[in-house]
Amino acid sequence: MNLDFEQLENISNETEIDFGILEKDCFIDLSIEMQHPETLISIGTHEYKGTFYPTPVMTAGEFSAIVATSKSKKTFLKSAILGSYIGGKSTILFPNIKSHRDKEYTILDFDTEQGKYYTQRTFRRVLEMVGANYENYKGYATRHLSSRERLLLIDHCLKNQHKYKNPVKLIAIDGIADLVENSNDIMMSKEASDYLMKWTYDYNIHIITVIHKSPQTNKPLGHLGTYVLKKAESVIDLSIESDGSILVTNPYSRGYKFEDFSFDINKNALPYLIENF
Repeated sequence: MNLDFEQLENISNETEIDFGILEKDCFIDLSIEMQHPETLISIGTHEYKGTFYPTPVMTAGEFSAIVATSKSKKTFLKSAILGSYIGGKSTILFPNIKSHRDKEYTILDFDTEQGKYYTQRTFRRVLEMVGANYENYKGYATRHLSSRERLLLIDHCLKNQHKYKNPVKLIAIDGIADLVENSNDIMMSKEASDYLMKWTYDYNIHIITVIHKSPQTNKPLGHLGTYVLKKAESVIDLSIESDGSILVTNPYSRGYKFEDFSFDINKNALPYLIENF
């Protein structure tokens, strides 16, 4: 049962919802062996019963969060993940980030903070890492829109993804706080969080969110940050090292945590893994 939020807002009587359908949709049959969610991105490996396996970090039907203070190269890591998912030469720059893409999918990248010129530079970085054009990578600059318009634009793109050559599988939202007018407003933050969970569930996609954290508390900002932290599949934390490189850690994960790694920016303005970290 796929009710959009406009429909839910117009429901004034609980009897108008068919809870029989909701019950069937939510029921978990314990006698059936559930398949592991489709892995989109893994980082490094982990050992299980003497065998090493890729460590799933981003799977279909979930969302993740890159959390960092300002100027800590959050967008560079986002570019590295998107580039690695596409493939190409990105595997040379980040051999620890593995794509599990088995067919052509559309990737949507929404930037909420930069103007069109700088947004284009950021999007082109992904293709520079790949070393080739990838027609299924679609970027959108949304700084000039209202928070509500940004939220509904993403919803529109997913509802109308037939316009893309291939189905959407991965989305990046940089930054998630700009989908609400006030990240400290409980109702707005709850709605944005609900949209994330609805999108990932309805379309079986993964969403990478980027969110600022307070340098004082070391936690994501506002009620929205709290919701994201609690419900994300993987929380990826960035911190600036004394030499200017970036330390990447995985403080929270629903599965295995990936091992810490560090990256920096090369002379071509592209991020790369510091392999002797």
